[in-house]
Amino acid sequence: RPPFVLLDAFFDSQSYDSILINNVQGAYHATNFLISQCRCQPGYLHSSFPISNFEERANGFFNSIRYNGMSASKSIVHKLTPSQEGAYSDMKAIIESGEELATAYFADIAVGAMRALISAGYRIPEDISIVGFDDLPLCEYVTPPLTTIHVPKQYMGEKAAERLLELINTKDHYPIKIEINTQLKERSSVRLRGRQ
Repeated sequence: RPPFVLLDAFFDSQSYDSILINNVQGAYHATNFLISQCRCQPGYLHSSFPISNFEERANGFFNSIRYNGMSASKSIVHKLTPSQEGAYSDMKAIIESGEELATAYFADIAVGAMRALISAGYRIPEDISIVGFDDLPLCEYVTPPLTTIHVPKQYMGEKAAERLLELINTKDHYPIKIEINTQLKERSSVRLRGRQ
């Protein structure tokens, strides 16, 4: 078969080369940041769809909760549809049902949930802090701009292209799996410690 490299996908049952996001590291870092700034146990706005990236982020979130001496069972978790409109509708229904809300959230799907919270009268970050994941262009332009985990998509593409050239130019093939770490982009959706 012709050589190819999977980007942001991995299959245990197949011997393919993969370039992936380090979802666990990103979610862990985001959750640690929330805990350090908000001094509370954050909740989780988690995808209701069982997608591997979101499950890995859940692992990072709960690893951070446990690392900080908190009980994972005490984290408020809301399941949201992984789309902006779906997350908005689901979060709106959660608010209207009177379910308990956290004062800080790590979010798989942040922007739609933010819209629902703001439309219900909550102030971000004064009442509820939020950190998202992926750093989509929209994150800079929502109000307030979203603190989020930046995924270096261009760098991932470059690494995939480099690996593809290696595969084209060699007879030996030992499949590799490379995880690319992420970075926190601080904006205005988290109430920073020391600021009122």
